[in-house]
Amino acid sequence: MSSFLRSLFVTGSVVALLLILVIVEVVVAMFAYMYLALNHVETFGYLVGLSRDVLKLFADQLKQLSPELALRADTTLLGELGPKSILLLLIGLTVSGLGRLAGWIARRWYARASSA
Repeated sequence: MSSFLRSLFVTGSVVALLLILVIVEVVVAMFAYMYLALNHVETFGYLVGLSRDVLKLFADQLKQLSPELALRADTTLLGELGPKSILLLLIGLTVSGLGRLAGWIARRWYARASSA
C-alpha cells in the first residue's frame, strides 16, 4: 500500500508541476504579446504581417492537400483565426521552447556540478 500511495503522490506532483508550467507559459506569452502591442507598435505590426503570411501558407497548403476541405476550413477555422491569433500562438510556442531550453540547460548544469 505504501508504494501505491507513493506512486500516486509522485503522479499527482508531476501533474501539478506540468499544470503550473503551462499556466506560467500562457501568462508569459500574454505579457510578451501585450508588451509588443503596447510598447513596440512597429515591431508588432511587422510580426502581424509575418503571421498573416504564415496563415496564408497554412491555407495554401490545405488547398493543395485537400481541396474539398479547403473551402470549409477557410470559412470556419482559418476565417476565425486572424493573424493576431496566429502571432499569439507563435509567441506561446517560442516562450514554451525557451522555457524548455532553460530547463534543459539548468539540468545539465546541475548534473555537471553534482558529478564534480
